[in-house]
Amino acid sequence: MAFWEKIGWRYWVLAVIVGIGLPIGSTLIGLSPVWRFGGLLLLINGGLAIGLGRRIYQHAQPGWWLLIWPLTYLVGAIGWLPQYTWYLAIVYLCLSYVSYGLAQTHKQIRS
Repeated sequence: MAFWEKIGWRYWVLAVIVGIGLPIGSTLIGLSPVWRFGGLLLLINGGLAIGLGRRIYQHAQPGWWLLIWPLTYLVGAIGWLPQYTWYLAIVYLCLSYVSYGLAQTHKQIRS
């Protein structure tokens, strides 16, 4: 079990469900491209990127875990979303990194 904790299995499970499961689900139910881009990709996935960046810092997890979410999203996007959505993986990586850094700055200011 120590191995699974070390690689952050909770982050992997969440990333696979949202990064691969949501694109498949939105494609299967026939969600319109506007709702898929605005609601799914920007609000839900962007919020998840910000939340994971903060949480990874707050729990003193390794920084490479910031890559888990964008990479699993990219796998889901390549498989089930239009090509223009692939670039959002970079946006999610940037959002995670910025929220990780801002959480660090916020904690230093309080000290």
